[in-house]
This record gives sequence, structure tokens and C-alpha cells, in this order.
Amino acid sequence: MKYLNRLLIFLFIVIGVWYVLDKISRGTTDRLLIALAIIPVVMGPFLIHKILHYKMSETLKFIYYVFAFCGLILGSIFNLYNIPEAKGFDKFTHFISGVLTSVTSLIVLKTSGSKREKLWFVLSYIIVFSIAIGGIWELFEFFCDRITGGNAQHAIETGVADTMGDMIAATSASILFALYYYYQEKYAKDNKIEKLKKHL
Repeated sequence: MKYLNRLLIFLFIVIGVWYVLDKISRGTTDRLLIALAIIPVVMGPFLIHKILHYKMSETLKFIYYVFAFCGLILGSIFNLYNIPEAKGFDKFTHFISGVLTSVTSLIVLKTSGSKREKLWFVLSYIIVFSIAIGGIWELFEFFCDRITGGNAQHAIETGVADTMGDMIAATSASILFALYYYYQEKYAKDNKIEKLKKHL
């Protein structure tokens, strides 16, 4: 399994380099950032190990790389998402991503050091975590389209720009609130978060 994973990493690198050089030689930047996403994708298991202190098994790495290959290489670079003969491929990969992000949420819970959580919390966390990761990916695609002039989200046909703007506004607010929460919990002498909790 280890050698299969190395083969997949090799294919990621070769196809990614070829695609970037091909785009540059043609003078186009459409979907170029999607190809550059190969770098953090390949480093995914390494980053999970460093950040979450969780070492993925070779089998789990293989599942991760196969999914990433289908979504990033076949779907985005070879454009299966937009080929009529491959109708449904986009929804299939997004469905599988929901399964993988659900497993990732369990890894986060396992490595957080928290005590055994109640079942309702675990179920809620799995769903919210998966929705969040899916939203982050859609935001990434949106910004890539804005920067490179691409149309990965079919914003031209569907007018999704307004929806993405709403998502960006809500996400920005949640990030600001999280930063405020962190400051109040760690540094504030008069913790206003604790006062807020008393009124909830």
C-alpha cells in the first residue's frame, strides 16, 4: 500500500507540473490555482500528522489520495466535471468527500484530548464539520474563479456570486467572533464572554 501511495503522489506531481507548464505556455491562467492546490493536497497526511498529531494508516492515505485524484486530477484538471458523458461525477465526488470529512471530524475529536462526548454532540459535530469543509472548498473555488477568470462554479450561468458573497459575509463574522472569543478567554481581565454565557 505504501508503494501505491508513492505512485499516486508521483502522478500528482507529474500531472500538476505538466498542467501548470501547459497553462503558462498557452498564456492562460484559467483554473491554474486549482492545479496549484495539488501541493497542499499531497501534503495533507503530513499536515494532519503535524497539526493534529495523528498518523494516518497507509490504507487511509490510499483512500484519501484516490479521492483527491478523482476530484482534483480527473474532475478539475481533466475536466470530467463538465463533460456530458460524465454527468453525475461532480455529485459523486462531493458525496464521497462528505464521508471522508466525517471521518476527519472523528480524527479531530479523537486527538483533541476531550473526554467521551455525548452522542448528540458527536452527530452534530460530524455534520457541521463536513458542511464547514464543503463551504471552505466552495469559497476556494470562488476566489480562484475571481482571480483567474475561470468558471469552476458556473457562476456565469447560475448567478452564484450573490450566494457566495452571503457565505463570505457570514464566514467573516464567525471568524471575527472566534478571534474575539479567544481574546476574551485568554487575555481579557473582564471576560465579557462569560457574562454573555450567563444570559444564554
